[in-house]
Amino acid sequence: MVCFHVLRSLVAFLLPHRWQGQLADATRLLAAEHPPRHALEGEVDAWLASPGWQVRNAAVKVVAHLRDEPRYPRLVEKLADRSEAGIVRRNAAEAIARVGLATPDAREALRKALADPYWEVRAAACNALARLFEPDDNLENALLAVLYAPKKQNGSGPNTHIPSARRGQTGTASPGSRQRVREDNFEVRMAIAEALGHLGVRPVAFDALLELTSDDSWPVRSQAAVALAHFAARHPGFFDRARDRLRAVDRQSDGAVSYFVHRDMLSRALMATHGTHADMEPDAFRSMYLDPKAGWNHVRR
Repeated sequence: MVCFHVLRSLVAFLLPHRWQGQLADATRLLAAEHPPRHALEGEVDAWLASPGWQVRNAAVKVVAHLRDEPRYPRLVEKLADRSEAGIVRRNAAEAIARVGLATPDAREALRKALADPYWEVRAAACNALARLFEPDDNLENALLAVLYAPKKQNGSGPNTHIPSARRGQTGTASPGSRQRVREDNFEVRMAIAEALGHLGVRPVAFDALLELTSDDSWPVRSQAAVALAHFAARHPGFFDRARDRLRAVDRQSDGAVSYFVHRDMLSRALMATHGTHADMEPDAFRSMYLDPKAGWNHVRR
């Protein structure tokens, strides 16, 4: 298998003209508002196997664009293939979410992708899991492992154990224990916060969101504040603690921006907790999460 991927990369490097036409065809298909169905006649399979990663990347997008259901399993294969280009894996995760592929195989591939060495894949997997699946303690554990577990020495992803707050100690997560956040990328921490808002079921997930509301990055604090209120909307027993914590979240944001996104998002989350838990609707929080791909002034729609 390794030899095959090396050979494919060598062909792409030495003979780029062999796949430039494929890329042009795939790009035109992506740009078509109403693409012809006959475009699927064998071409997409060739693009998915192309030596050029750019073509394979475009092919993944084509499958989602055309809602090509027979090839949905190929999206799962691309996501699970660590020898595939990172950007292809990332777009496979996004394509799975876009087409609503909530199958057991897709769920498992996304769960494993939380340990992907490429941060964009981890973030996309978090977002896809939040979008596609119901609250679940196994998914919650996987998200917490990304947030807390140190990376393996070979860089292949987080270990399964979750360290405690004091440096050098390790152990499993337990409700109420203060953990040390190990995920370096702030966009992944944002995605984890959102996913825990959707999927978290136990006190340990609530505690993780409490920790993230003190994050150094204001977008993470904003995302965690919304997720904390979202979690409390789904679990009434956490309402009072969530409201108290939201009142104490640092409202300041770094950077020269005229619109204080973090302050606005925190105010909206806090406002949702001003009444009683009976006044809260979990679905109301889905549109309050920030969308990094749309820019920091935009929320999800």
